Amino acid sequence: MRTVMPEEYAWQERNWEEIYTVTFVRGLDERETLRRFGVADDDIRPLDAEEVMERIEETDGCCDMVLAVRAGDWTIAFEYSGWEGTRPETLREVTRDGGEAVCVMRHDYAASHDFTHAADGRIRTTFAPQRPQERWGSHPDALNADMRELGLEPEPDEEFASLSGPVSVSAALALASRICGVLFTPEMLDGPLLGGIITTPAPEDPPTGDPLATHLLRSFNREMAEAIDDASPGLQRRAAIAEARRQCALAGVAGHPVLTEALARAEQGQTAQVTDDSPLAQLIRVWESDLTGQPIDTVTGQWSVDSCEQAHRSPGGLYSVTFVDATTGMPTCPTCTPRRYPSQQEQDAARPRWQAASAVRDALSPDARTAAYDIHLALVSADRVMADPDHAAAVIAALRAGSV
Repeated sequence: MRTVMPEEYAWQERNWEEIYTVTFVRGLDERETLRRFGVADDDIRPLDAEEVMERIEETDGCCDMVLAVRAGDWTIAFEYSGWEGTRPETLREVTRDGGEAVCVMRHDYAASHDFTHAADGRIRTTFAPQRPQERWGSHPDALNADMRELGLEPEPDEEFASLSGPVSVSAALALASRICGVLFTPEMLDGPLLGGIITTPAPEDPPTGDPLATHLLRSFNREMAEAIDDASPGLQRRAAIAEARRQCALAGVAGHPVLTEALARAEQGQTAQVTDDSPLAQLIRVWESDLTGQPIDTVTGQWSVDSCEQAHRSPGGLYSVTFVDATTGMPTCPTCTPRRYPSQQEQDAARPRWQAASAVRDALSPDARTAAYDIHLALVSADRVMADPDHAAAVIAALRAGSV
């Protein structure tokens, strides 16, 4: 097979699926692949696009359905709005007894994409395509030569360098194709295809070791992580709340009543996971909507989808329309309420508010150490709007002084 380059996957950057996972599996046919994903044998059957879309709607966009199609010696397992293939437990299951698999996930909403290569029941190499310098697995450097050719620089000159999401996913898909020799195309999904609902997924591994051992904070600033580790839970909580307050002040929202009330509860030790229907979660969604343009239902406070927009969705693309706006050149429909995408200036204004509200949510984490890790990540990440190296150094010094 010819040497695959990211350009051959550029199609997925243009108005295609915003959340999907494609897993290349060697040595298993379609049915056995589906079984190891957790689909019951009696539930495996041909599925068409309409059935897939119905399941996506039934699951509110977190689809538990997987499709399979043969490609040479490999089987491609595809998930619309799903990510079962990214789980280490699943990859170990499909590669046990000498198998091999490569998984690529695109998840625009979470801004968290994924690449994993597994073989013979072990995770060899895994990383987020936006940050290829942060790799884990038994052989984290095995793919470095190909990664470098594809623009996934494993050792960038800038410590905190990051790649744009869709472009990095194209490079990750090209890397997967280099491993398996299969070029994935949308036409492969023209159905019906064998598939089914995942009802018995591989059981999760029991938690072992430090749950924060691979937290990004440790990669960005080990001194900060170690200072937090050495602090008492009380000091960890106070540091987290102080950083949340700093971010609120920088964003100009320090006096917002929802944030003020939430931080007061954190200071009183009333910590708990923030529920989806809470005022704080709703505020975060509103400010995320300002950042992304995704509409909010004004009655429920939940994400909303235009009824006509929903009717035009399809597994093959975000919208199935044939009209183009003459001004913007973007796909449109005369009967749709067009989604308004914020300008760069509007995004720059909204991002600090959203980050600050997210920090307040993190301050309420039941585990003080986790709260401190999550909140201070924005302080030490060079590409984050709240980053401040000088203040980070001051926080480290204060944590160390308070731990003596």
